[in-house]
Amino acid sequence: MRDWFYQLTGKAWIALLFGIGILGWAAYAQIKAGADTHGTAVEDLVAKSGTIVSGSEITETTKRRRGGSTTRHYFVLDAKLADGSTEKWRVDYAVGRKKLEPLIDEAVEVRVDPSDNNLVYEVKLKGQPVVALADVQKIMEVKDKATASSATDKGTLIVGALALLLGIGGLLIRRKIASGYAAEQAAAVQTPVIGEKA
Repeated sequence: MRDWFYQLTGKAWIALLFGIGILGWAAYAQIKAGADTHGTAVEDLVAKSGTIVSGSEITETTKRRRGGSTTRHYFVLDAKLADGSTEKWRVDYAVGRKKLEPLIDEAVEVRVDPSDNNLVYEVKLKGQPVVALADVQKIMEVKDKATASSATDKGTLIVGALALLLGIGGLLIRRKIASGYAAEQAAAVQTPVIGEKA
């Protein structure tokens, strides 16, 4: 039985890392939701200009390893730049199709986040904002708060705390069993008997 416990507690570090990961994610999501800015900082956005040649609505489904799937929707604008090259600019689904449809075949100025697949934060048509920076930042704030709410859900926190406690407890039990093994081995070592001279 003790050997079985020793082998079982060998996996305790997995529970420990899992617990740290869940609780760390919850803390990060909470900090992000409470931040003053949401999404990418304005100074990190890149200004671009081009003519929108087409647009499409994308539905992306990602399957999870443990079953289930997540689906997300967003828009993609195909833009022709001044140098003749084309780029894809991604627009959050919450912006809405109505704001984007009038942009087809129009020359626009945008601010995008190149680190997030050219996510559009602002669109101007003839100098007038069609998609306002403040609106996109508000969308990002709503998403951050939804993530924080999910991350700090009571069930999630309980699972994280239990995993953490199981991990710590398992490692302590393993250490205790290992000490017991070491003590037994030390006691089992016999000193050689020196025979008497005839």
